[in-house]
Amino acid sequence: MRHIYQDWALLLVILFLALSTPSKASGKSKGKIKSAVFLSPKVELAPGISSNKNYHDLKFPKGHIAIKNFYGELVDDEGNSIPLYETYLHHWTVIKYYQPKNSTDPQDKVISRNAGICQQNLLSQYFGLGSETRQTATRIPDPFGIEVGNPTEIPAGYEEKWMVNLHVIDTQDRIGCTECRCDLYNVTKDGNGQPLRPGYIGG
Repeated sequence: MRHIYQDWALLLVILFLALSTPSKASGKSKGKIKSAVFLSPKVELAPGISSNKNYHDLKFPKGHIAIKNFYGELVDDEGNSIPLYETYLHHWTVIKYYQPKNSTDPQDKVISRNAGICQQNLLSQYFGLGSETRQTATRIPDPFGIEVGNPTEIPAGYEEKWMVNLHVIDTQDRIGCTECRCDLYNVTKDGNGQPLRPGYIGG
């Protein structure tokens, strides 16, 4: 039997997830629903600072499953939704990848998009949205789902894993943030760790 997971509530700063398990009888899906919440690693920010990081090897349901719904939200330590005027969630993406079974190097991976709702990955996809898409419905109608964990698609010697990319920006200092005023926050390097050019103050 294939399990169907529903409602990935991706609570960014905290990864939220809800799962479902319909069983099949006479070719129809019986709606047994199973829910759970998963949290991403904590992201800590200071005024005017942004974070754009990849977090590898997420806790994710194992096995050959189909996902019916996947939802994400940015929350605080108590699970409350964070308003945009405090922290702007630029985007979140949850991506499937394959990694050699004996490797722990996050760079040693093969990115794989999810199977889509059409044959032969014609509409392959990955999970991800941004602040402007909060509360957007993502449920896939029956009898369809996004298939993951198919053992015939995992390369020999590899295992399927998941990563999340979170890009969040502290917006409590709105003027400095919207103008990207690096000089206000003693920022001396760009997002790739390279020194800013002399005289650059942001913009």
